[in-house]
Amino acid sequence: MPRFLFTLLVLVLIVPAVPAAADPVEGFAPESVVFPVIGDVAFTDTFGAPRGSDRTHEGTDIMSVGAVKGLPVVAAADGVVDWIGSTCCYLAIDHGDGWETWYIHLDNDTPGTDDGLGWGIADGIEVGTPVNQGEVIGYLGDSGNAEEAGPHLHFEIRKDGIAINPYEFLVAAPRLGEGSAPAPKGYDGQFRDDDDSVHRANIEILFAEGITKGCNPPTNDLYCPRDNLTRGQVAAFLRRNLGLAATDNDYFTDDSASVFEGDINALTEAGIGFGCTETEFCPDAPLSRAEMAEYLVRAYGFDDPTGQDYFPDDDGSRFEDSINALFANRITVGCTPELYCPDDTLTREQMATFIARSLGLGT
Repeated sequence: MPRFLFTLLVLVLIVPAVPAAADPVEGFAPESVVFPVIGDVAFTDTFGAPRGSDRTHEGTDIMSVGAVKGLPVVAAADGVVDWIGSTCCYLAIDHGDGWETWYIHLDNDTPGTDDGLGWGIADGIEVGTPVNQGEVIGYLGDSGNAEEAGPHLHFEIRKDGIAINPYEFLVAAPRLGEGSAPAPKGYDGQFRDDDDSVHRANIEILFAEGITKGCNPPTNDLYCPRDNLTRGQVAAFLRRNLGLAATDNDYFTDDSASVFEGDINALTEAGIGFGCTETEFCPDAPLSRAEMAEYLVRAYGFDDPTGQDYFPDDDGSRFEDSINALFANRITVGCTPELYCPDDTLTREQMATFIARSLGLGT
């Protein structure tokens, strides 16, 4: 492709004139997005940075580590393809209520070249196509004015046509592991009750890793995402993930009738488990967000070398240090941008995100 054509692809300024797609999905929130690239990438907050003399940066550039082209780009949320660049390679997804996500600098080269003769949009992706969150829509590249910058995805979130900074949402977004993207349209994954969960990608990752089996054995086609997680259940999750051996030691007086007694004792033998009192474990009690922080720190060895206090609402909690360690390692961003909500009970869907991030699969 002649280089002068690339100057026409200053993609954040040019939007193709195509009809708006019908029936977009309702209820989008930027907090619910999944990370839009699968693979080794890096990004910083450059929203608002100068871009020439007449505009500023209106998104986040997700850079391919090692300048690898062709990394899968996935839909950050359910929606309908609104427009596609006629000369390759960029598109937008309409999520309803004025929300859109934009995906720019998709790969326009044939593999192993920089010839500008490729088409970096996935097969079947056309204007008006409904897409599911996590579905592959294209492939990361250096098309448009990205030739000098290197392969990356310019990602935008817009509300009523106005760009908002996507950086913090990307920091918190669950990442899909290699080979873990949900299958194409119409696929419900392993569980049929998590499709509307913002934690769905991480729930499916935990199933793929053999860490969760569902909540309705033996069928196990339900995850019960909004059920509170009990202290006994988290013992089973962590023991399964860590592969802890059984022990003959019995550490607590109140778990003999619990199906999780073996998990509780194994976890405690490993120095991870702890009771609700000196002698009781309270296996059926709901797990709090503060207790989950302590479990993850003990299980995965997170620490906070900065010594900072990130949340004002955990002062006085005996698990404050563990909560700060989780934030420092980007395992949690809190229940709001300012608070951790240490005493709130943890749901099964929230647990999926905590554990997936701790494993480096969902950060």
